[in-house]
Amino acid sequence: MGISLSWVAVEALSAEEALSRLSLGRTATSCAFPFKGVGCHALTANWFLVVAGRCDHRIASAPSMAALSAGCRAVACAIEEHVNFASAELWRDGRRIWRVEHQGDEDPENMSSEGQLPQQFHLLLKTVECQDSESLDGHFHMDIPLLLAKEITGFRHDEVNAAFDDAPFEELTDLAAKRRWWNWWS
Repeated sequence: MGISLSWVAVEALSAEEALSRLSLGRTATSCAFPFKGVGCHALTANWFLVVAGRCDHRIASAPSMAALSAGCRAVACAIEEHVNFASAELWRDGRRIWRVEHQGDEDPENMSSEGQLPQQFHLLLKTVECQDSESLDGHFHMDIPLLLAKEITGFRHDEVNAAFDDAPFEELTDLAAKRRWWNWWS
């Protein structure tokens, strides 16, 4: 088993506004990371983080990211470790700027991309280790989306950061209307 999660980070937007745009509410309850629900945490350099314990959570969907990034920058990242999947994308002013995705269950070297990619993407791709490499200092294809997201936000889900780890996440509640099967026909 591996970690399955989605996370989004937004720059220069208040936590209250970010949560409102994502239809999430505060609970004033602390929670640990990683977790099954949804939680938030302040990041350095004026970034705010929201993490959900599912790779395909709606916080990282195109409609959510368009709303979240209106008037600012936002990053979405999804990880499903047990199938060697990772993706990252940058949004600005309601539009996706670029997206990078690795699906290792299809091919260990699989990498797809679109948009105005950062120069760092090309450098990382040139220096990627072979899948059967013994090097612990290098990076693999799955790391590329995670490294790109970290370069912008300063956050990577699988790194230890004492300053960050000392403060707990705040558990959030989902305020989005849940569709019931009997409402589908209305």
